[in-house]
Amino acid sequence: MAAAAFPLVRMPDALLRTSPTPPNPTDVLLDTRVESGALEFVLRCTGPGAAHAVRVRFSRAIRDVAGERVNDNPLFTQLEFLAPGREVALLIDTLAGYGRRRQPMRFDVRLAWRDDAGRTCRRDLTHDLAAWSHLRQRL
Repeated sequence: MAAAAFPLVRMPDALLRTSPTPPNPTDVLLDTRVESGALEFVLRCTGPGAAHAVRVRFSRAIRDVAGERVNDNPLFTQLEFLAPGREVALLIDTLAGYGRRRQPMRFDVRLAWRDDAGRTCRRDLTHDLAAWSHLRQRL
């Protein structure tokens, strides 16, 4: 076998002992889903760990088909445990009805939770439902 083309360089011990913090294996997302014309908000826990004390804050007030503030739904304000791989869908309205009621098409969401190790985690997302507007014609 031929000798290595590059000489091996010894790393200083300090660099070997320092490693970046491992990525958080638990992630929480709030997704939007449109199926058969129905608009749903889907809260999902991904990764191998559970999410604890999950809180979702919306940048704008959003009302569902019954006129209730989605922002105040216990799913988003009081959820204490979301198992790994679990998703919970909340029916908001039909996409066409949501638009007719002049609900916000673009809004930001801040998610906060604790992982199994007790670390506080956060994620900010922006949703723009106008991306789904072409589906209104199919309802």
